[in-house]
Amino acid sequence: MIRPTVTTLAIAGLAVVSCKRETKEQAAAPSADGVLLRVGAVTVTEEDVLYQLREKHAGRTDDASRRLALDELEDRARMTRAALDAGMGDDPITRAEIARILIARLRETELDPKLRAVASAEIPEARLREIYQERNGEFRSEEKRQVAVLWLDPGGDPERAAKYGETLAKAREWFLANNDLVKNPAQGFSVLSVDHSEHAASRFSNGVLGWFGREGGADPLGKAAAEIAFSLEKPGDVSDVITRPEGVFLVRCMAVQPAFVRSFESVSGELEQAERNRLREAAEAEFHSLIQSRYPASPLAPEASRSQLATSP
Repeated sequence: MIRPTVTTLAIAGLAVVSCKRETKEQAAAPSADGVLLRVGAVTVTEEDVLYQLREKHAGRTDDASRRLALDELEDRARMTRAALDAGMGDDPITRAEIARILIARLRETELDPKLRAVASAEIPEARLREIYQERNGEFRSEEKRQVAVLWLDPGGDPERAAKYGETLAKAREWFLANNDLVKNPAQGFSVLSVDHSEHAASRFSNGVLGWFGREGGADPLGKAAAEIAFSLEKPGDVSDVITRPEGVFLVRCMAVQPAFVRSFESVSGELEQAERNRLREAAEAEFHSLIQSRYPASPLAPEASRSQLATSP
């Protein structure tokens, strides 16, 4: 006995077509099992006709429209039966398309209603505030300081380090005597950087390194300069000349951006969207988990799998 394949049955269900009929008047009346037309195992029912009328005939239900819809389904029936007889039911492309359609319909009927419920459900403010507290660190911005630097590299030579220290000490003395520079932190170290710094990226831009948190930049020089800048009291202050393993430094704090925390009100919309996304992902995961538990796979034995692969074209 030859059993119909899953693909053949799926095509029969999806094609919803008919067989030979004596007259159009007879075709309009369903049989005892609800079938209007039949071509082999492939059938068309009243529901199929109504769907065809909605999709192809603007929902009209007059006799002429019904006869036209039945003609269309009958023609499709014959083509589908011909495809089945030609072995298209077991074609991998056909199987893939059928699987895609079936899965889409399954999601549409069983998952989409849950996703729509998630999209329309009101998320209580209490829940949003709870999430806000859980993620508080994400909405906190630590203090940042704009830093300018004069830097000389003694290359590990103590004598050269001492000489460079004297050079920067004289630069500092000149700087503090220049009242316009002292009162204008935005100028950084001004013209001093050209002759008193070996840091290529900043020496021609008033020694300005940029904005740093306490942890400093990615490179050792940036980390050292930030550490020194955060030891200063206020914008405009200039450090003493400091010799470190990274070099000889004179650092200025140009400006301070205080630490702040974004308020709940300013991020509530962001929190709500994130919670909806989480609930949507949870619904998706639950759906897939339920399908997996309902329909466990039964893989072939390793020997059988290798045998099939060996004989595959």
